[in-house]
Amino acid sequence: MRKYPYYIPQSKVYKPWIPVAIGYKKTHRITPAPITALIDSGSDVCFCSKSIAVFLQVSRKNKERKVFTTANRSKLHTFLEALTLHVGGRHYDCSFYISDELPHETPVILGQLGFFDHHRITFDLENKEIEITYNLDN
Repeated sequence: MRKYPYYIPQSKVYKPWIPVAIGYKKTHRITPAPITALIDSGSDVCFCSKSIAVFLQVSRKNKERKVFTTANRSKLHTFLEALTLHVGGRHYDCSFYISDELPHETPVILGQLGFFDHHRITFDLENKEIEITYNLDN
Protein backbone atom coordinates (compact mmCIF):
# COMPACT_ATOMS: atom_id res chain seq x y z
CA MET A 1 0.00 0.00 0.00
CA ARG A 2 1.18 3.50 -0.83
CA LYS A 3 -0.29 6.85 0.07
CA TYR A 4 0.08 9.92 -2.10
CA PRO A 5 -0.93 13.49 -1.31
CA TYR A 6 -3.46 15.18 -3.52
CA TYR A 7 -1.84 17.70 -5.83
CA ILE A 8 -3.09 21.29 -5.78
CA PRO A 9 -2.46 23.17 -9.04
CA GLN A 10 -3.07 26.89 -9.40
CA SER A 11 -6.82 26.32 -9.78
CA LYS A 12 -6.92 25.33 -6.07
CA VAL A 13 -8.82 22.15 -6.93
CA TYR A 14 -7.28 18.97 -5.53
CA LYS A 15 -6.18 16.58 -8.28
CA PRO A 16 -5.51 12.82 -8.00
CA TRP A 17 -2.12 13.02 -9.72
CA ILE A 18 0.62 10.56 -8.83
CA PRO A 19 4.20 10.00 -10.02
CA VAL A 20 4.77 7.07 -12.38
CA ALA A 21 7.37 5.87 -14.84
CA ILE A 22 6.66 4.24 -18.19
CA GLY A 23 8.87 1.68 -19.91
CA TYR A 24 8.95 -0.17 -23.21
CA LYS A 25 10.32 -3.72 -23.29
CA LYS A 26 11.12 -3.71 -27.01
CA THR A 27 13.65 -0.87 -26.65
CA HIS A 28 14.55 -1.37 -22.96
CA ARG A 29 13.85 2.31 -22.37
CA ILE A 30 12.16 3.85 -19.34
CA THR A 31 11.29 7.45 -18.61
CA PRO A 32 14.18 8.89 -16.59
CA ALA A 33 12.11 11.11 -14.29
CA PRO A 34 8.70 10.68 -12.65
CA ILE A 35 5.76 11.58 -14.87
CA THR A 36 2.56 13.06 -13.51
CA ALA A 37 -0.33 10.67 -14.09
CA LEU A 38 -3.99 11.42 -13.53
CA ILE A 39 -5.99 8.69 -11.78
CA ASP A 40 -9.27 8.87 -13.72
CA SER A 41 -12.09 6.57 -12.63
CA GLY A 42 -14.16 7.88 -15.55
CA SER A 43 -11.66 6.67 -18.14
CA ASP A 44 -12.27 3.18 -19.50
CA VAL A 45 -8.62 2.66 -20.45
CA CYS A 46 -5.12 4.09 -19.91
CA PHE A 47 -3.65 6.79 -22.14
CA CYS A 48 -0.10 7.96 -22.76
CA SER A 49 1.11 11.03 -24.65
CA LYS A 50 2.82 10.59 -27.98
CA SER A 51 5.85 12.55 -26.68
CA ILE A 52 6.50 9.82 -24.10
CA ALA A 53 6.04 7.15 -26.79
CA VAL A 54 8.56 8.96 -29.00
CA PHE A 55 11.09 8.97 -26.15
CA LEU A 56 10.47 5.24 -25.62
CA GLN A 57 10.92 4.70 -29.39
CA VAL A 58 7.46 3.21 -29.86
CA SER A 59 6.48 2.88 -33.51
CA ARG A 60 2.86 3.19 -34.49
CA LYS A 61 3.39 1.19 -37.66
CA ASN A 62 0.87 -1.68 -37.94
CA LYS A 63 -0.77 -0.81 -34.61
CA GLU A 64 -4.46 -0.99 -33.80
CA ARG A 65 -5.96 2.49 -34.05
CA LYS A 66 -8.98 3.74 -32.19
CA VAL A 67 -10.81 7.04 -31.81
CA PHE A 68 -12.24 7.88 -28.38
CA THR A 69 -14.80 10.57 -27.58
CA THR A 70 -13.90 12.47 -24.40
CA ALA A 71 -16.28 13.85 -21.78
CA ASN A 72 -16.28 17.23 -23.56
CA ARG A 73 -17.12 15.45 -26.85
CA SER A 74 -13.72 16.06 -28.47
CA LYS A 75 -12.08 13.24 -30.40
CA LEU A 76 -8.92 11.51 -29.23
CA HIS A 77 -7.08 9.64 -32.00
CA THR A 78 -4.94 6.83 -30.59
CA PHE A 79 -3.02 3.67 -31.27
CA LEU A 80 -2.59 0.76 -28.88
CA GLU A 81 0.71 -0.43 -27.39
CA ALA A 82 1.73 -2.57 -24.41
CA LEU A 83 4.00 -0.57 -22.11
CA THR A 84 5.32 -1.20 -18.61
CA LEU A 85 3.74 0.89 -15.86
CA HIS A 86 5.93 1.57 -12.83
CA VAL A 87 3.85 2.74 -9.88
CA GLY A 88 4.11 2.42 -6.12
CA GLY A 89 7.30 0.37 -6.21
CA ARG A 90 5.80 -2.22 -8.58
CA HIS A 91 5.69 -2.62 -12.34
CA TYR A 92 3.57 -4.58 -14.78
CA ASP A 93 2.57 -4.69 -18.44
CA CYS A 94 -0.27 -2.34 -19.24
CA SER A 95 -2.14 -1.55 -22.46
CA PHE A 96 -1.93 2.16 -23.26
CA TYR A 97 -3.68 4.11 -25.98
CA ILE A 98 -1.14 6.62 -27.27
CA SER A 99 -2.20 10.03 -28.54
CA ASP A 100 -0.72 13.43 -29.33
CA GLU A 101 -4.01 15.05 -28.26
CA LEU A 102 -3.74 14.62 -24.48
CA PRO A 103 -3.55 17.78 -22.36
CA HIS A 104 0.04 18.82 -21.61
CA GLU A 105 -0.58 18.73 -17.85
CA THR A 106 -1.82 15.10 -18.00
CA PRO A 107 0.57 13.12 -20.21
CA VAL A 108 -0.60 9.86 -18.61
CA ILE A 109 -4.17 8.97 -17.69
CA LEU A 110 -4.75 5.85 -15.61
CA GLY A 111 -8.18 4.32 -16.26
CA GLN A 112 -10.34 1.33 -15.37
CA LEU A 113 -8.64 -1.26 -17.60
CA GLY A 114 -4.96 -1.30 -16.81
CA PHE A 115 -4.98 0.55 -13.50
CA PHE A 116 -8.17 0.19 -11.44
CA ASP A 117 -8.32 -3.52 -12.29
CA HIS A 118 -4.84 -3.93 -10.72
CA HIS A 119 -5.30 -1.74 -7.64
CA ARG A 120 -7.70 -0.76 -4.92
CA ILE A 121 -7.88 3.03 -4.90
CA THR A 122 -9.16 5.05 -1.96
CA PHE A 123 -9.74 8.75 -2.57
CA ASP A 124 -9.64 10.49 0.82
CA LEU A 125 -10.23 14.15 0.10
CA GLU A 126 -10.82 14.97 3.77
CA ASN A 127 -7.25 13.92 4.60
CA LYS A 128 -6.03 15.04 1.16
CA GLU A 129 -4.50 11.71 0.24
CA ILE A 130 -4.92 8.82 -2.17
CA GLU A 131 -4.27 5.28 -0.98
CA ILE A 132 -3.26 2.71 -3.60
CA THR A 133 -3.13 -0.99 -2.80
CA TYR A 134 -1.86 -3.44 -5.40
CA ASN A 135 -4.24 -6.36 -6.06
CA LEU A 136 -2.22 -9.55 -5.72
CA ASP A 137 -4.76 -11.42 -7.87
CA ASN A 138 -3.71 -9.49 -11.02
